[in-house]
Order: sequence, then structure tokens, then C-alpha cells
Amino acid sequence: MRRLKGVIGSVVLSLFLAFFGPLSVVTHATDTDAQGVQISPTKVELNATRGKTYTINLKAMNVTGGDLAYNTLIEDFTSANETGTPKIVKDGNLPDTASIKTWVSIESGFTLGAHKERNVDATVTVPNNAEAGGHYGVITFSGSTPNIDTTGVGVTASAGVLLLIKVDGNIVEQANSASFFTSNNDGKQNSFFESSPINFAVRIQNTGNVHVKPIGSIVITDIFGNSVGTIAVNDSKSAVLPNSIRRFDNSYDSKWMFGRYTANLTLGYGTTGQAITGTITFWVIPYKLLLGVILVLATIVYILSRLVKVYNRRIIAKSKHETNKNNKKNT
Repeated sequence: MRRLKGVIGSVVLSLFLAFFGPLSVVTHATDTDAQGVQISPTKVELNATRGKTYTINLKAMNVTGGDLAYNTLIEDFTSANETGTPKIVKDGNLPDTASIKTWVSIESGFTLGAHKERNVDATVTVPNNAEAGGHYGVITFSGSTPNIDTTGVGVTASAGVLLLIKVDGNIVEQANSASFFTSNNDGKQNSFFESSPINFAVRIQNTGNVHVKPIGSIVITDIFGNSVGTIAVNDSKSAVLPNSIRRFDNSYDSKWMFGRYTANLTLGYGTTGQAITGTITFWVIPYKLLLGVILVLATIVYILSRLVKVYNRRIIAKSKHETNKNNKKNT
């Protein structure tokens, strides 16, 4: 049971890293020499036509210190949350026209020696009645020590390949800005800041039937309309799956900011160059610094006023003294 939990944990983490960036090696092992299993590529995008068959060339590498026996499994996945973390669909309620579990065939099992690699081909056959749009799945490679003894001591390692398949037909590429705002470090919305960095949150909602990759920038201007900075949004080209919202967080830092600012969001996506735009305003007021400056100025004014009063009293006293002195001479 512990080995099974380790395998599941490894698969989920591997899928998360594969979906967001370059390949990462994930392992669960009782053998300290073990390092994991490496699969490449970690993500495959396929533009497919109904009724046709496609071959995907994969490479599996055992990067542990011992032999591993691998099993393969095909599952559907969706987005788990607004970070885009893949979530394996376990209910199995998707019809064959939507689920790719019956579309993909691959060698069910094989063994690799320590630090050995081999090519593994996966075949994707798209049904004639497949639904148009995006279909998403994962090929999981789960490895374990062959001929494990009764003690249960061994190595388990798992990794996955994400499949993003777009089936031709009535493709709907449609997305919008669910929200665009500045936030505190805890992610909560806020439009008043004491200083930079300024955090920007862009939440994109995909209402179409295929994944989209919104890419663009946020241009920041001051109260006079001068551009003070530009931030790239989703330069990693991460995908937003259908019927989901994905949040992209960005930050802008500057040595000095003061006053009212405007942030203009411009994103492009889709095959026909659709656009998503948005505009927000925020304030940067270094109130602690201002209070300090006001306090210093008030202190200076107070001291000057006291000095003026002292000076005036001396002048008046001197004038009285001279007047009295002149009066005495006259008498």
C-alpha cells in the first residue's frame, strides 16, 4: 500500500512539472541510490483528423542504480485548479468519443537495466465519431524492482507524458479575462501600495472547446501617460484547458514609484489572432516616507519659528535698551 501511494504521488508531481516546464525526474524509493525514471518528451500536442492513426515516438530511460520493470497506463486528465495542475480523471464516465483512453495503444510492459534507455512508440487512433475540439490524457510509466522479495524492499518510479489532442471539426477558440487586478503578496486583491513590487493577477477563462495559450504583456503608465514598465504574461506558453480558469501571476519592481498608475493588459491567442484586453488603475503612496518627511519639515518649521521668536525678542529688547539709553542722555 505504501508503494502504491508513492507511485501515485510521483505521477501527480511529475505531471505538474511536465505541464509547467521542462522535464523533471520524480522518484519514490527505499533505495538511496535510486534517482527515478525519465521520459521524453514530457508533452505532446497533436492536431488530428477523425479516422486517422498517428504514431508518437517516446524515449524511456532508467536513471536508477538497478533494473526496473515498467507498466504503462493511459488516463484522461483535466485542470485541478487555477494553477493549471493536471488532475487525472478517475471516474471513467467520459464516452469513447471524448476520452482518449481507448484511442491510445502502447506496449503494456517492459524492463530496463540500470541507466539504460529505449524507444517506445504510442499509437493514437482517432475514432470517426470523435468530438471536435480538445482531448487530454496522460501516458503513465510506472516502474518497480522486478522479482521483489517478500520484504517489499525495492524501488518505485513514475513519470508521465501529457497528450493534448485537437480533433478537427467545429473548433471553438474562445477565451476572456475573468479578472485582472493587482494583489498583495498573499494574492488578495488590492489597489493601494506603499512601494513596489506590484503583483498582477490575470485570470483567463476558456469557454471554447480546445485549449488556448494566451500570450502578451502588461504595460504600466504613470499619471502623465508615460510608460514606466512592461511585464510579459505567459511567456512560457502555458495552456488554458476548455471549461477552466487559469491564473497567471506577474510582478513589477521599480526603485521609485509614486502616485496613480494605469496597467493595460493585451493578450493574443488562437489561430486567428483573437485578443483579450483589460485596464486597471492602482496607487503607490510611500506614506511612511511621507510621514517622515512631514515630521522633519514640521520639526524644521517649529525650530525656525522658535529662532525667529528668540531673534525678535532680542531685537525688541535691544531697541528698548537703546531707547532708554538715549532718553537718559537727553535728560
